[in-house]
Amino acid sequence: MKRRKYTCIAYLTGLLFIISPFLPAVQPDSYEKIAFISDRDGRLQIYTMDADGSNITSITPDFFDNEDPAWSPDGEKIVFSSERNCNWDVYIMNADGSSVERLTSSSAWDGNPAWSPDGEKIAFASDRDGNNEIYIMNRDGSGQINVTNSSSEDYSPAWSPDGKRIAYTSYTDQHSYIQVINADGNNLQRLTPDYDYSQSPAWSPDGKKIVFESTREGTRSMYIMDANGSNVQKLTGVNPDAHPVWSPDGKKIAFTSYYGNYEIFVINVDGSDRIRLTDTPTGDFYPTWSPDGKKIAFSANGNVGPQIYTMNHDGSNQKRVSSDPCSHSHPRWSPDGEKIAFAFGDEFFQVFVMDKDGSNYVNLSISQSDNGWPAWSPDGEKIAFYAYKEGISGIYVMNADGSNAINLTDIALDREAAWSPDGKLIAFIPGNAIYIMNADGSNVKWLITDAVNPAWSPDGKKIAFTLKKDKNWDICIMDIDGSNIQRLTDNPAYDWAPAWSPDGEKIAFVSDRDGNDEIYVMNADGSNQINLTNNPSDDRDPDWCCHPLLVEEPLFKMDFQLFLLIVALIVISVVIIFSRHRIDSKS
Repeated sequence: MKRRKYTCIAYLTGLLFIISPFLPAVQPDSYEKIAFISDRDGRLQIYTMDADGSNITSITPDFFDNEDPAWSPDGEKIVFSSERNCNWDVYIMNADGSSVERLTSSSAWDGNPAWSPDGEKIAFASDRDGNNEIYIMNRDGSGQINVTNSSSEDYSPAWSPDGKRIAYTSYTDQHSYIQVINADGNNLQRLTPDYDYSQSPAWSPDGKKIVFESTREGTRSMYIMDANGSNVQKLTGVNPDAHPVWSPDGKKIAFTSYYGNYEIFVINVDGSDRIRLTDTPTGDFYPTWSPDGKKIAFSANGNVGPQIYTMNHDGSNQKRVSSDPCSHSHPRWSPDGEKIAFAFGDEFFQVFVMDKDGSNYVNLSISQSDNGWPAWSPDGEKIAFYAYKEGISGIYVMNADGSNAINLTDIALDREAAWSPDGKLIAFIPGNAIYIMNADGSNVKWLITDAVNPAWSPDGKKIAFTLKKDKNWDICIMDIDGSNIQRLTDNPAYDWAPAWSPDGEKIAFVSDRDGNDEIYVMNADGSNQINLTNNPSDDRDPDWCCHPLLVEEPLFKMDFQLFLLIVALIVISVVIIFSRHRIDSKS
């Protein structure tokens, strides 16, 4: 009996093996998705959605300026100031950047937060009463109290180690000076004269000294004085130095120094052993030590705006823990659907790559000026993009990791590179005309004028594009030699940015026919035009996932009815076999 059962299983397995080449392949999870950008949350971010317009998901976080980091005494939290709600307020987050909470919500500027030694209070500066004053609040944002109440501009509060006094900077029309006040607002004392600029006070861990910056000898340098303002000693004086902070053990001072741009340094408290911790072309500021002295948080300009980073006390392991303050555009899926390349920035764009869930940003740009319009090669090994470098923009190709960037064109305004499906050709636009060239930059040919946004059909036989005709922009397709132009949209609105579906049957595009930019989809012949996003924000730059050449196809194709017929034959065969087995067993 067991032998017959195994014979049946073997027979069924054989049938399945025979038809397996005909079975449809499993598609990746991201297949038939569209990536696009939208300002529906107030700033251009990257979203994905299903091909029918459902399941819209933001995959980039909030992107606004963040400054003034300060560790909590227990090392678990970082308080900071941020412009993320279109206004500067004080926020708190976990030390890894998670769980951000807003502590202040006035319409004024709030910043310069500083923890009390017991971690229960936060001092900060605010101009909510008409000029900048020092305030104190509970760590949850409640109980906000003005403690200075002066006519001067007060900034940069720093708690004494015992929590009883606060040192801060007061500004007048001509100068700035260091003052201290009791935490309840009483007993105000000036520690430095008002004939220079002295600012950024920081207490030593034992409460006996205060380090600060001053221009009293011409160059902005760091000084140390006793807590009562006496016994002033100069620590630095080679370059402009600012923002000093004591290490928790009282042996070192971290600070910002200008060497062509601002970097983070440390020195011993006697001014010796000056060590540079950061070395970036952009600028690093406002260091603050973790309570255990092992890490330093700081603010860095990066390529696009101030962000908060942490690093080890020796400068290693630098890591951003806040969000980026820039817009995203031109998202492009990698052929395997695992990554998205995009342009990122405000004044100048940079080319970045991230994982499909929005993690693991990598900057691939080759210049500090504009880099944009990334386009993956069909095999996913290279990225074509445009870059403005040395006074001229051109099309470049680089490896997918950003290495080995090669300039293919040197015509002004070259941009919008688009690979052919076989990877042999690249379409691009210099100005408002579409050209085509070999992937190595040779054999450049003009195709059409007054046209932008070239997009290859998956079979490589057609190019969809945006054409200006009769003072209007519409979606058209043409053969790859520029012939046989067909107009797909004919609307008085602006239709642009076509993107083919992986099977070549549909084209997504952008149109403002409903009053604002929306993502539409239509059949490849222009019929059945449907609004997918349909919201009051602007949605742009659609891109389908994934490239058809890297989506596994069945070895042989057949229609669904034939597939059902084969399945039915298998079922009938199994029934016959089992019936014969039952008859044999009875006999």
